[in-house]
Amino acid sequence: MQGNTVINESVFVEIAREAMQKVEDVFKQDKKGGLSGITRIFTDRFTPHIAVKKTESAELDETEVGSVDFEVKLTVVYGVKIPEVAQKVRDKIISEVETFTGYKVDKVDIVIEKIVKPEEEEEEEEEKVEE
Repeated sequence: MQGNTVINESVFVEIAREAMQKVEDVFKQDKKGGLSGITRIFTDRFTPHIAVKKTESAELDETEVGSVDFEVKLTVVYGVKIPEVAQKVRDKIISEVETFTGYKVDKVDIVIEKIVKPEEEEEEEEEKVEE
């Protein structure tokens, strides 16, 4: 018996979000050393916005399921090398989405919306500890 498998766009968003968290020096907060805040691409208070555009295969060929495009909007911590981090995020999203879903990722656009200084992050974390 044959049938269709449909993956909602929200699933692609979750896979992309999880993939980004696996990128070394992107989301993980390393408390060791004075530069711990600089190794993160964005902060807890600026969650990335991920938009997905899904295209289903027009053919009824079971081997082709479709393709997806992503637009990821991020806030970065001042001091990170934006092109390097953007490419790491892009590569990880493509790898995981294609592996888990079988869909081809046509593109991952990364939009850097804001830069936050590391000292702003440290001040916010200290305020959370005091509460």
